Amino acid sequence: MGLDVNGVRFLLAARDAGVNFERSAMLGRQKMHLLPQALQNLMNHFGYQDSNNQAQRILDQYDRFAEPFLRLLGAVKVDSFDASPYEKATCIHDMNKPIPGKYKNKYSVVIDGGTLEHVFNFPVAISNCMKMTEVGGYYLVITPANNFMGHGFYQFSPELYFRVFSPANGFVTESIYIFEDI
Repeated sequence: MGLDVNGVRFLLAARDAGVNFERSAMLGRQKMHLLPQALQNLMNHFGYQDSNNQAQRILDQYDRFAEPFLRLLGAVKVDSFDASPYEKATCIHDMNKPIPGKYKNKYSVVIDGGTLEHVFNFPVAISNCMKMTEVGGYYLVITPANNFMGHGFYQFSPELYFRVFSPANGFVTESIYIFEDI
């Protein structure tokens, strides 16, 4: 799991659109999968001046995990959720099971950088994400929808997200972006 050029571009655009990253939750501990020059170019494009090799420093910290990048976007608190302690997530929790109450309504943004398609009990997992997101918060997802056989349990269409994050469930879908990665 991780953030490539398109995932980073998406998160920078989300920040520009007003997403509050102050209290961020990552599903899986996301790594940054792009070169320093690509990160620098994206940062420059979105108005972040790359002083003192900031892009390189972001990638060098924490073995390329995404926390320094999320701090650039305004995160004060970043929690990462994983079923395993392997990548040193801050919260060890199996998303197949209901989320403990202490994580409910806690995050201004919940970021799924490619996790939920690997969680067997998707209804519980997506419900967890909805419960973790505070009122007025955001759920951001980066997921393949390319018929790539063998990648996770599921590939979700935009229709799923329109139905799940609907007014009937207490959400408003502001936008969905689809890109072709060639």
